[in-house]
Amino acid sequence: MSTKAPTAGSDSEKQTLPNLPANVCIFSPKKPSAVEALLSARVFTRLVASASTTPEKLAAIKKYPGVQEDFCLIHRNAVLIFDGAPGEQDALVEDLHHEHFRVICLALKEYDIGLDVAGCIHDATDVLGAGFQLDKLNDRSALVIDLVVEEDSDDEDSAT
Repeated sequence: MSTKAPTAGSDSEKQTLPNLPANVCIFSPKKPSAVEALLSARVFTRLVASASTTPEKLAAIKKYPGVQEDFCLIHRNAVLIFDGAPGEQDALVEDLHHEHFRVICLALKEYDIGLDVAGCIHDATDVLGAGFQLDKLNDRSALVIDLVVEEDSDDEDSAT
């Protein structure tokens, strides 16, 4: 087994860590302020890529003009868009979030990535509502746990 932990940060900051479950990654962006933006955000949208999309193909959207780590996290087959620092006016946060959503949608279109619409969650008011749990590791990284179970996993539900 590999000792590489999945990361949702920059390629240059990937580090060797103990094995983590598939639904867990370390968000370690180039700009430390992106960690604070993620942890203090007030509105979240989860977009789920179609089952045929590889993680490498989905990660390519980070190269699209306007896509930045201070509002976008990619983990497994999901894109988490997050906005809204404490103290920002709700209307401004909503407008900014919808603009970031538009940029991500344009990037998905550019890279010919379809969405699993049933798995998408729009404008959640907390990260749990978007299916993620976050824990600050330090000023430069956060632990990201995807709480949504993928359909193709081996569930006990399939036996009933």
